[in-house]
Amino acid sequence: MSAIPKQEYIEYYRKCEEKRYRDLLDSLSDSISFDSDRWICEKRLKNQSQLLSKVTIYFSMVPEQHKEMVKYFALIRLVEGKGVGTVCGNVGNIGIFLRFMADSSLSEIQVTTASRFKEYLDGKGYSESSRSSIWSSVGIFLNRMSDFEKTKLTNPFYNNPYQSKRLVDQKYIPEYVAKQLDHIFMEEDIPVTTRCIYWLLRLIPSRISEILGMKMECLKPFDGHYCLFIPMWKQNGGYKEPIMRTVHIENKEMGGHLIALIQEQQKMAMSYQCYLPEEKKGALFAYRSQILQNGVWYSENRYSVASWPHLSYQLRAICRRYDVREENGAEYVVTSHQFRHNGVTDRLRAGFTLPQIAEMTAHHGTAMLYASYAHLNLFPETIVEPMKYQIEAENPYVLFGGRILNMDSVTESRLLKNIRAHRVPGGVCADVTHCRSGIWECVSCRDFVPEMEQLAYFKEQAADWESKAEKFRSDRQLADNFAAIAAGFKIVVEKLERGDWDGKE
Repeated sequence: MSAIPKQEYIEYYRKCEEKRYRDLLDSLSDSISFDSDRWICEKRLKNQSQLLSKVTIYFSMVPEQHKEMVKYFALIRLVEGKGVGTVCGNVGNIGIFLRFMADSSLSEIQVTTASRFKEYLDGKGYSESSRSSIWSSVGIFLNRMSDFEKTKLTNPFYNNPYQSKRLVDQKYIPEYVAKQLDHIFMEEDIPVTTRCIYWLLRLIPSRISEILGMKMECLKPFDGHYCLFIPMWKQNGGYKEPIMRTVHIENKEMGGHLIALIQEQQKMAMSYQCYLPEEKKGALFAYRSQILQNGVWYSENRYSVASWPHLSYQLRAICRRYDVREENGAEYVVTSHQFRHNGVTDRLRAGFTLPQIAEMTAHHGTAMLYASYAHLNLFPETIVEPMKYQIEAENPYVLFGGRILNMDSVTESRLLKNIRAHRVPGGVCADVTHCRSGIWECVSCRDFVPEMEQLAYFKEQAADWESKAEKFRSDRQLADNFAAIAAGFKIVVEKLERGDWDGKE
């Protein structure tokens, strides 16, 4: 079967389809009028944390003679599955171009129009990415609306002269700053809601919309540990219902701290439900408004659900209050999205592959991860070719419970060069980062009776797991897990050396 050409998925303006386009408005809101300059698409709200401004399309900056055309373009983009935020950005970008055209007819567009518009953009002080976005939106607009009012439009905006994505290293939180923030957000005088969101972002690479979209019932005990449920939305805008991601967390060390914060936030959210409007109920991050004044947090009788602007304000206030600075002494204010950059980069440095990280972060591919999130140029000692991060070693060997059996010594040595691998009885575990304790649970079992002849093995295991914990220190959850395993082997070693092991703890 031959592949379907990509262009068949693209929607173009057709006069005969205008009713179908307008009918789409009913799926966006119960009260949108096509003639309005503001479309509030409340049916596209993903969760209680989102503000209506995030799902509102504004046409007021579009010249009057082009508004109808731009509105149909907006509907066409929504039909294609684009998100309301994306479409709002498209409309704003097109408004810039149409105001540049002033009273000129769109039928007069030619190659020199693109040249003049580029000069116009270059002189306005827009960032490179903004100019790229504006140029791209104009090209799509002229392409989709070429037949509007039976006028063929020339489109000289096919080749974008601007770079669409650049790896901005300022998006990575320097280690010197990250250590300050980790210490600060252990302080109990910082509101619980803000601390809880911080540690979720710090420990689990997620979009802020996913964390803020969590429900009160997001945490469940399971088989001796806890499962945390985080919603993930497909980013093409065509899906309202989230896919639930399950994260397993041990109730000890840093994992235990996170669980305690979530449970405290759950109790608070439950007590605030009666103050919330119906559409906000059930969200985990319900909060009572607090304002920082002269170093003291004051509570107000206002209740809401944490949103991105609310968290941004909190982060700014906290960074200023605690005088967070870079190594050169410059003031530093962290943003919520930076944690995602750190999460990706730190995991690549720790030995995760791009496909594994894409699964954690809900990306649909690995190209964007490496191009936009992997700040490995800040760590020259770790830089390798992108393909090295993507290779999943072909494995002709027998796999059992994550362990690779029946291998030769050369293969074993090669596998153990990966810091995620670990020698276990019978072979090599290819990736211990997926293990909560696994075959090492026996070490802490009350019925485990170790053999004195295996003392050297237990010492080796204790040292190896301590080394693993140190190498993964940038991931507190994994480091705590590995440290706990090391501690279990240490107890075995100490009791064997004292000669007081009686088979019971």
